[in-house]
Amino acid sequence: MSKTKLKVKQSYSKSFGHSPTFRKIMEKWFWIKPQKKRVANAVCEHGRVDYKALKVLAVKQANLVQDLGHAILAMEKNRKKEKLELENVKKDAVERLNNQKATIMKLENELENADDVISQKDSEISDLKDSIYLKREEVKNNAN
Repeated sequence: MSKTKLKVKQSYSKSFGHSPTFRKIMEKWFWIKPQKKRVANAVCEHGRVDYKALKVLAVKQANLVQDLGHAILAMEKNRKKEKLELENVKKDAVERLNNQKATIMKLENELENADDVISQKDSEISDLKDSIYLKREEVKNNAN
């Protein structure tokens, strides 16, 4: 059974070049260009860690950053979807409110028209009452 070679999954710019959030993080915290290759078996100046171990650690960190970048992309996509859903809900609510406002105005106009009709009918009724009283007076006067 042979050992699988440990390597970075994919370059960050290919994976996350279109993500503004991840681009800001990369510019702030990570180097932009990779450093020159060093001899794999050479010992570090401090004499404690060799470059091979540092390489393994750097590759693992790079893969971790790649995974975190994918998580950030997923969050951005969800945020965009939620934003679109919120805009649709807002548009629907505004449309409903506008329809309700139009209905209220229509009903107010109908109510004003009904008030006008009622006042007109009231005046007709009072005119009829007056004419009835006058006719009664006439009939009483003619009967006497």
